Amino acid sequence: MRRHQRLFDDADDSDASFSPEDDTVFDVNEDEASDAETDITEINPFDDVDDHVDVDDLTQLLDNVHPPEYYQRIAAEVNEGALDGQDYSPGTEKLLNAVEEHWQLFCNKNKFGNPHECLQSISVGILSSFFTWRLDLKTGKDDRKMKGIKTSSALGTTWKVFRLVYERAVGAKLDPKMNRQMHRVLRKLAKDHDLSTKKRENRCMTIDDLKEQIETTVSTTRKSFDLGELRILAVLFLLLLAPAGARPLAILRLRFRDIRVVLARDPEGGPHKLLIQFTPEFTKTYLGTKDAKTFTVPETMFDLTLLLSPHAFLLGVLFRHRAFRASNLVSALQLDNLDIHPDERELRLPLRDDLDDVPLFRRAVKTATGFKMSLTEPITYGMMAPWIKRIGEILGRLYTTICYSLRYNAGNELDGSPYASDAIRNLALDHDSSVPFQKHYLGRQLRLDTWAIIRGQRPQQALLKQACSIGHANSKRRPTDLTAEQAASVNTCPRIRKLTKQVRRLPPGSKKRQDAVRTLRNEKQRLKRELLQQIKDAWTDEQAVDDIQSQLQGRGFSKPMAVDATCPPQRPAQKRLVEALTAPVDNTLEGYYRRRDNLIDAIVAYCSVVEGRTARRTNVSAAKEPLSNSHCGPSEDSPVGIAVLSVFAKNEKERPRRCFLCIGAALSLEPNDPRVSELTHEFYTSGDLSKHFRRRHLNQLPNNTPSRCEVCKLDLQHKMHVQNHAMRVHGTVS
Repeated sequence: MRRHQRLFDDADDSDASFSPEDDTVFDVNEDEASDAETDITEINPFDDVDDHVDVDDLTQLLDNVHPPEYYQRIAAEVNEGALDGQDYSPGTEKLLNAVEEHWQLFCNKNKFGNPHECLQSISVGILSSFFTWRLDLKTGKDDRKMKGIKTSSALGTTWKVFRLVYERAVGAKLDPKMNRQMHRVLRKLAKDHDLSTKKRENRCMTIDDLKEQIETTVSTTRKSFDLGELRILAVLFLLLLAPAGARPLAILRLRFRDIRVVLARDPEGGPHKLLIQFTPEFTKTYLGTKDAKTFTVPETMFDLTLLLSPHAFLLGVLFRHRAFRASNLVSALQLDNLDIHPDERELRLPLRDDLDDVPLFRRAVKTATGFKMSLTEPITYGMMAPWIKRIGEILGRLYTTICYSLRYNAGNELDGSPYASDAIRNLALDHDSSVPFQKHYLGRQLRLDTWAIIRGQRPQQALLKQACSIGHANSKRRPTDLTAEQAASVNTCPRIRKLTKQVRRLPPGSKKRQDAVRTLRNEKQRLKRELLQQIKDAWTDEQAVDDIQSQLQGRGFSKPMAVDATCPPQRPAQKRLVEALTAPVDNTLEGYYRRRDNLIDAIVAYCSVVEGRTARRTNVSAAKEPLSNSHCGPSEDSPVGIAVLSVFAKNEKERPRRCFLCIGAALSLEPNDPRVSELTHEFYTSGDLSKHFRRRHLNQLPNNTPSRCEVCKLDLQHKMHVQNHAMRVHGTVS
């Protein structure tokens, strides 16, 4: 179709005139043009209207959907002033609100007048007074002790947030001259208050460090999780964060709809490979929403270790929740027999539609019988970060383990890779330019053997990379907890003695005594944390001196100090998981599939395991896997069988002393699981059982939430049904 031509060309329009020589620019072969571009066609707005249209019908077609008053009201209701401000993320809004509350508190307590009027008549003097007051502030809401501003960078961040608060309240930016003056004031305040100028180490978590992190996460019993699935998710989080280099929150907010599993044909030949494709959509939204990126992670076959296999851990979670839309795909063994159509390159493994908006990383919620995975509540960064940090402490790392260490590593590895350009690196990290990477991500510990380069020698890059990583100074001898003597030493602190005397003087059960006990407990915890940090800070150099002296004197290395921390043994399900992860490599295809499938099955089985002490009961109904033959029904002479028979009341007056809900949880465990004896133990009196039943089970069960008695294989509809069943069948008074 011919394009519309301009009817009236402006003679002064330079774009409208061109010389005859320019005609060659438009000499394009029509056949080539049809392949290179799409013709611009003229769109008739009445294509779908009959040629014979009545005038009245045409007028009706062009009428407004709503009356004119509707659109006039919209124009009048728009508040243009409300559109002047900027949109901030929830995290930034919290910072703005916190600084604004501090400003209001400062003005009111120090009698400066109305906070808003003070902002309008702002001066360097009142700003200097405010930030001095902020640095002196030690307590927050409800007189809770605040961490306070410890570094000059934190003070600078507070100043930046205050400028945004000022702009939001006044509607104009702060005067540039006042901004420059405040920089001098802040530098003086930082010096007067002895604020630290040292920045956080941006060390990378290398692949070797990641392997150690995952191995410890899976095998340790010094860190427990409510459910085994949380331990698996902690590993999966690291394995998805490492290749993407994304912000941790972007990974934590992944939903099932953001995950795609594909069986792909290898263009280089060989067996089909699994691909994981995930699209983090919830990235940082400053200056607008970022374009979603999809990361593809191909399966590494015959890998020396399965600790670095995100495919196995993800498939374990998917099989655990029967997440595949193909209802018959329920086990890892079935993956081995899947094939791709001869004329196609991939076979998708779609997930169920009802899981689209369900978070992949979900927290565990407490129930009457233990824990189960929430359907809607995600794991927050405030939950995941301490898990990662604690595993780093167990590894004996000198530097704090943070989630961003993997993002730093991804950025540095992409920067040094011949396969990734700067544009790809910036795209992966969500950076508009290379400036953020150079300023914040490029390690200040230079991972480059500059001396070898200057001398014309081969750089020792492996050694430099290890020396600059987060795990280069790992030591299992490094103290991670206080000994009993060290923990007891805080009781000699004068403040602790004073608080202890105050608690003893207050009447038992009173509100003041409860508050005093809480204050005493918090103060002890604070002193213990400070003492442990002091010991950690001094340990590295002191231990190095001790090792040197011991070796020179012929005594060898000294043994680490014993810590009073009981480490329970690994349970059968955890042992099975560790053995599957460390299984030797089999170079045959059948052996590889068997090794991978065994790991996936072990992950599925471990997801339903409840960790922790006796107080943490399992939610048997949450497990979808059928029980194995080894514990499908305990024999009557086994400990569990004896316990089951003992929880049935023979008459109305009999009061058994075992908890039927805990014994029901024990039915799902292996016979040699250490928790069996804990769950089936007998209370001293029936009154003790009643207290346990109310505290550990009834108080965790909402009124209209169904439950189940696994001993009787009976579904209980609501809380009162549980109480009635407990009294009538099991003689448990509640």
